[in-house]
Amino acid sequence: MKAPKAKSKAAGIRLPRKGASHAELSDFFDRHDGVDLLDQGIVEIDPDHADLESMLLEYWSQPNTKQLNIRIPATAKLMIERLAKRKTIEASTLVRMWVIECMRREAMQP
Repeated sequence: MKAPKAKSKAAGIRLPRKGASHAELSDFFDRHDGVDLLDQGIVEIDPDHADLESMLLEYWSQPNTKQLNIRIPATAKLMIERLAKRKTIEASTLVRMWVIECMRREAMQP
């Protein structure tokens, strides 16, 4: 007796429609693994990090004039505020430090 073929998890990935809402995009990325998207050719890795490195260098000479709002659970916000208080800095400064550190690490990866 023939064993049934296992369907690939990545097979038939439907992309969100153009102009999809943030909720639709969030739902899409919650349901699909990045590896599956790579395997299907939907996304690709950009091996050129030169632009990221130059952006990081440029960052240090610029004032903080742009704002980015994110939604996080209330408990996460409280935790960030407590961690910032422990370091005697503002919560936004702590998050900015984390973001820059993560950007630096990402830019250095192959």
